[in-house]
Amino acid sequence: MRKVVISLVTAASILLTTATIDAQASENVGQASIKTESSYTYETVTKVSSTKATAKSGSFKLKYNTNVRTDAGTKNKIVITAKKGSTAKATHQKRVGKETWYKVSVSGKSGWVLSTLLTPAKTVAKKAPAKAPAKKAAPKATAKAASGSFTTKYNSNIRSNAGTNNKIVTLAKKGTKVTATAQKKVGKTTWYRVNANGKTGWVSGDLLAKASTAKAKATTKAKATTTATKTKKASNTSFSSDLIANAMKLRGIPYRYGGSTTSGFDCSGYVQYVFKQAGKSVPRATTGQFAATTKVSNPQPGDLVFFAGTYRAGISHVGIYIGNNQFIHSGGKNVHVRSLSDPYWSKYFHSFRSF
Repeated sequence: MRKVVISLVTAASILLTTATIDAQASENVGQASIKTESSYTYETVTKVSSTKATAKSGSFKLKYNTNVRTDAGTKNKIVITAKKGSTAKATHQKRVGKETWYKVSVSGKSGWVLSTLLTPAKTVAKKAPAKAPAKKAAPKATAKAASGSFTTKYNSNIRSNAGTNNKIVTLAKKGTKVTATAQKKVGKTTWYRVNANGKTGWVSGDLLAKASTAKAKATTKAKATTTATKTKKASNTSFSSDLIANAMKLRGIPYRYGGSTTSGFDCSGYVQYVFKQAGKSVPRATTGQFAATTKVSNPQPGDLVFFAGTYRAGISHVGIYIGNNQFIHSGGKNVHVRSLSDPYWSKYFHSFRSF
């Protein structure tokens, strides 16, 4: 009886050992298969192993929106989903089963991408810039003798030779008299060799005027200025006379704050009305009239006189100067004439100004 039991145990051990060996052999082969032995079925599962990474270089474009993973293989965590068309630079590659994966840098992140999702980036060859055709050297101009007296029209550079690309020897101020000793053409411009500020050099003829012509022009200009000044004075005198006459006619009209008609004036409304009657449009407010005028030290009848701090800080009152240290204004009860020596008005006097 004891011998029979031992034999059964031994037989069972042999069967189990045989099944284990068959299962291990099937797994090691790495192929999915089903084996049947006696009444037992054994299923082996395929395992995909990856190779070691090797160096890889190149630039690629993503064909689609692509997941970049922490390691090669779809089972690994996604680092970033890079957009279609992004540039990816490869540094390594490895095989996972039958697939090739590249380690890339894309959108500031590093990770692994399946190679079939990439396409090589096109390399655009940079064209060398076309060389500009060499400029032909302009033939050197030959100096010729010249004579004549000139005056510089403007502040003018005197150069070491004819042409603006030459070194500046000195600067001749506007109106400097120079005498030419030679001339030459550079392009379409005639240059003259002259002496200025004790130095000899070349100056463009465009910057010179014949001395006699310059003097004649200066005389003509002076005469024109004198005539214009006389005309202006005559015109101003006539305007001032009419202005003062109109201003004096309005004496006695009552003062009215904000008024600008003959029913009542405030100071600036009165000034505006008087100037309008004389044909000149001026600002309405005291500060506007102040801003539109220029300070004068020698006032003439018809100029404005301003006061500051009478009832507020800054420019606060205005009148019309009529000569003899007097002015007419709308203040107090009505339009009237006052002396600038008056204790009150002399205290707040600010300035004379003219349109």
